[in-house]
Amino acid sequence: MNHEKEYFKKVAEYGQLVILAGPDAVGRRTVLRQYLAQHPNATQCTTVTTREPRENEVDGREHFFISHKEFDQMIRTHQLIDYHYYKRNGYDTPIKPILDARAAGHNVLLLEDVEDAMRVRSRIPDCTLIFLMSPTWDELEERIRARHGQDPEALNAHILHAQEQILCAGQFDYILINDCVEKTVRRLGEIIHGNRYSRNSMKAFVESYIESEIHSDVADILNQL
Repeated sequence: MNHEKEYFKKVAEYGQLVILAGPDAVGRRTVLRQYLAQHPNATQCTTVTTREPRENEVDGREHFFISHKEFDQMIRTHQLIDYHYYKRNGYDTPIKPILDARAAGHNVLLLEDVEDAMRVRSRIPDCTLIFLMSPTWDELEERIRARHGQDPEALNAHILHAQEQILCAGQFDYILINDCVEKTVRRLGEIIHGNRYSRNSMKAFVESYIESEIHSDVADILNQL
């Protein structure tokens, strides 16, 4: 009977890696925060950075704050999933906590920009890429202006970057319109739940099934020859 088969314990036991990308001010952090609050089996691995902590930031909560020497060492030993620099400070997510969390059955969600999302996929091909968009460009531009003020040069740079991000949306597995945070969080959950029985999530089950059923049957046949 099914309950006697050990490999059924491996059904969808391996957690997913889900990358959320999208233009500036589209609401990715809000969506992620609400999703994690509603799904205790999901997690967001803490990033490392070489910048100084800001007021009210706690080491190990917002980031792990490390030295440039430690960051360089992590690069040399391939401990980072996809490092990058911003204003001379390094940022990235260590790869081991991601692998450990997935092996324990937890879904891992990361926030990345388009370029970093593509590099993560080249490193971990079975990740799921989700792109968040605003309902209209006018709404997104209004959010960007509200966030970054009225300095023309800086504002134009943010708007241009948002346009560049949107032009890459077609490279993602899923596209979510963030018209309502609650709806977006629900749709995100539906995507992740639907992926639970994808070939990537079922990989351990299939391998165990083949080892237990197919290989054993072949061995029995060979022994009868």
